Amino acid sequence: MKSFFKRLATSVVVLLLLILIIYDMNHIYRFGMFLCASIASYEVLHMMADTRKNFSYALAIFLNLIVYINTYTHTFPNEYIFMMMSIIFSIISVVDEKFSSRTFVSLIFTTYFIIFPFSIFYNFINRNKLILIFLIAISSDVFAYVFGSLFGKHKLIERISPNKTIEGSIGSYIITVAITYFYTRYFNLNLNPYYYIGLILAPVVAQFGDLIFSKLKRYYNIKDYGYIFPGHGGIMDRFDSVLLVCPFVLICFF
Repeated sequence: MKSFFKRLATSVVVLLLLILIIYDMNHIYRFGMFLCASIASYEVLHMMADTRKNFSYALAIFLNLIVYINTYTHTFPNEYIFMMMSIIFSIISVVDEKFSSRTFVSLIFTTYFIIFPFSIFYNFINRNKLILIFLIAISSDVFAYVFGSLFGKHKLIERISPNKTIEGSIGSYIITVAITYFYTRYFNLNLNPYYYIGLILAPVVAQFGDLIFSKLKRYYNIKDYGYIFPGHGGIMDRFDSVLLVCPFVLICFF
């Protein structure tokens, strides 16, 4: 019970900060996302890389900073930046004998699974669309926990996430689909021909986002990615579903 109230208090604080960031939708919002991307990159590289951790983190921050600045300058398309930096990372991995293959793979993973999704957020200017992404991810996580706590008896994938249950997953899916449907109808966000595909699959993508990053934690034998949020872990513990939901929602809803 103490853990529950700790998680609840942290959730309220994070929600208030998120509302502040989204309310601005300009400089504060973009800088907030930049900080989240930087911290998330550190958490993942700290977990995955085995050599040159500080150097790989500096490279990731450098890439994130270039993309962040490019949001204002529009000097190059972001895909060009990611492609060129990937080539540079590849050259470094060959030239630097201490830059292991595992660290190189960790840096590429961070580039395309962490920094790239966050870079999409940098250019968001529609508040309703942004909230939809967080709404899907958060409702999926919250209601999986609620239904799992109340009705959970059968484990979902115990070897990856022992606390997740089939009942929690089903309950979360139904509620998230309903919330997404009413939200998109209310704000008229259902104009894309792939709308119903997104409506059906978005909650599934959110749950798999959680499971994928949970599997990584299992593999590297850690409980949380970080400790910045008491009771919740790090940035990646909160953004795991969001980062996979973001590109999927953009394709299917907008």
